[in-house]
Amino acid sequence: MMKSVLTEQVEQVNSKTVRIKAASKKSAATRQRVLEVSSDLFRRNGYQATSMRDIANAVAMKSGSLYYYYASKEALLAAILNDKIDAHLATVKGAVDALPADASARQKFDVAIAVTVRIITEAGDMAVASAQTLSFLQEPEYSEQSQRRRAYNQFWRDLIIEGKRTGEIRTDFPDAVASMAIVGALTFTAEWYEKERSTTDEIGSIFSRLLFDGLHS
Repeated sequence: MMKSVLTEQVEQVNSKTVRIKAASKKSAATRQRVLEVSSDLFRRNGYQATSMRDIANAVAMKSGSLYYYYASKEALLAAILNDKIDAHLATVKGAVDALPADASARQKFDVAIAVTVRIITEAGDMAVASAQTLSFLQEPEYSEQSQRRRAYNQFWRDLIIEGKRTGEIRTDFPDAVASMAIVGALTFTAEWYEKERSTTDEIGSIFSRLLFDGLHS
């Protein structure tokens, strides 16, 4: 029995859709691979010392093909920084949101500190590099990354404000200053952390006592 014209058209559309989805999936996988390799190169060699050609060679790609995914090294750096801070904030928020509804500000603080220390120490040098490479970005990437960093700082500021409201944190410390001090202290953990000396849980516990007790009412 011969296929109807309508049936053939439907099959052609379905076949085209499958090809498009497969190509899109492959493109997304390649894009992610570029981000991972670039992040590693930036961490090991430094952002300025790493060229687009270096990245292309590392992912077995022609330099021209790399520009299909990212228009410049700055755009590539922005993508890495955006992905990392988005994933970081989502993970920390998820851990805090998983606590019981009646969790205290101190309990939320302890969990957020523990998760953050683990994320930053696993990131290693790239965590420090992320804090130092903002100046390399141009617009609109600079503003986009700055907005994400403000959202991350606001997460800590909200915890402090909650602690003030519940009476767990003294009210004479400015929220903004305290949150930035916490973020700064945690970010540079990667510079001195040595897993042979302490676990991330131990470091997290020390930070919780130092930072929260210093703010305690």
